[in-house]
Amino acid sequence: MKKGIILTTLAGLLVIYISSCYNNKSDIPGLPKVSFLRDVVPVVTSGACGCHNNVNANSTSNNAIAFSLPDTVINGQIVRRPKSDAIVARVDTIAQWANDKISHPGGGNVFLTENQKILFRKWKEQGQPYDGGEIVCDVTGSIKYSTHIVSIYNGTCKSAGCHGGRGPVLDYNKMVADKNTLLVMMNSGGSSGHPGGVIGLSSCVTNTFKTWIVQGQPQ
Repeated sequence: MKKGIILTTLAGLLVIYISSCYNNKSDIPGLPKVSFLRDVVPVVTSGACGCHNNVNANSTSNNAIAFSLPDTVINGQIVRRPKSDAIVARVDTIAQWANDKISHPGGGNVFLTENQKILFRKWKEQGQPYDGGEIVCDVTGSIKYSTHIVSIYNGTCKSAGCHGGRGPVLDYNKMVADKNTLLVMMNSGGSSGHPGGVIGLSSCVTNTFKTWIVQGQPQ
């Protein structure tokens, strides 16, 4: 008798468990998309790819496409303007490079890491190139130079053609001293204030810097 009660109870619990499974997948939010400004631009404008930054691109010394112009993204989409149309037109080329079908389109010994290849492939697979920098941007809590600002600097500012190369090296003390210059840059999204000319900054970058400055630029 007890055995029958136990089996009946287990069967009832199994029915409840199965019926409680959530099957409406359309209500489950998708994973964050790869951001053009947050993820792609830092790769293409730093390190060995620094020639694609605004300071060096389309100059007398090289014809690299400028990937970080501030007007390339409007309402989350890379727009087809004269300055940014070249980026949209080369999405397939970038995907071929990330899939090891071609070498660096500009020649030279420029290679993507395996993680960068995965990043670029995901960006292409999303369809229409997408910004989305604000989706995963968190500027709550304490924003510190050592944990937030340095990573932005290393990813978007430091390269052979920019800071640390042609431009001056920036460290904590230099950024604290240049607080007013940084504020002009961040309030304009990079369209003014930068001594080296116009640069493109995502809202995530600008909000992070502004929050850091408001908090007293903690180290």
